[in-house]
Amino acid sequence: MTDRTLEITTALREAHLQQLEASLASKAAKKPAGTNETTSFLETTADKAPAIGH
Repeated sequence: MTDRTLEITTALREAHLQQLEASLASKAAKKPAGTNETTSFLETTADKAPAIGH
């Protein structure tokens, strides 16, 4: 490959990475903080479980 081709490839790769980062940031902003599949499961399970000693 020529130097120009390598420059174009590098620029395209960088642009793609920036798009991915922006997409991930957008998804993270839409999701409530501190919530994921595990914490959601644990929260719903804790609501249904009887209290110990009662």
